[in-house]
Amino acid sequence: MKKIKNKKKIFLCGPMRGIPREESLGWRELAVKCLSEKFEVIHAMRGREKKETFTDPRAAVIRDLNDIKGADILLVNDTNENCSMIGTSMEIFFAFQQNKPIIVFGNAHDKDYWLNYHIHLRVKDFNEACGVLNNMFP
Repeated sequence: MKKIKNKKKIFLCGPMRGIPREESLGWRELAVKCLSEKFEVIHAMRGREKKETFTDPRAAVIRDLNDIKGADILLVNDTNENCSMIGTSMEIFFAFQQNKPIIVFGNAHDKDYWLNYHIHLRVKDFNEACGVLNNMFP
């Protein structure tokens, strides 16, 4: 594997509330495997893989906002219809305000005009998203 200097950083974004921890963590772990050759990949569940470790939920928000500030790109999972998207929507809006590219895979909320306004690209699935990222950002 060729070492790339100054890798772009991707923040993985997607719902956690209302989804089994294994599922929420699963796509994030897969993204790390699929993207880490070209990108530094970070996500909100790091250090919280087995259980919640923040004693105050505001600490998670503070860390996520800081991670988004330092990220170059947001990759968003929109494959779950029956879950809370409040935090995900806030992260998207925050990244949009900072002109970060926001790539969404899935179509669970593709009729949400507020969400669609604040994203830059929506693709069909995770594999397509990884392909786009690997081709779009050399």
